[in-house]
Amino acid sequence: MTDLHKTIRRRSRDQFAHYRKRIVVSLEPGDVIGMRLERTRTTYRAPLASVFRTLADWHARAEARAKREARNLKRQSLTP
Repeated sequence: MTDLHKTIRRRSRDQFAHYRKRIVVSLEPGDVIGMRLERTRTTYRAPLASVFRTLADWHARAEARAKREARNLKRQSLTP
């Protein structure tokens, strides 16, 4: 792996929602990720650690929800 010393920008393949613009993602030094819509100036930035923590939390909640739904389906099938 290489360390991040300069900003790297990439565009998404598909357009985002009803805006019909692609998302531009920037990886910036200092472990910061930035996102903005193409042809706009407003950039939304967040520390990578916060983004990772949020994604891990979403994943854990989705797994717990799936497990809970499977348990509820099992209970419903056992009840006459």
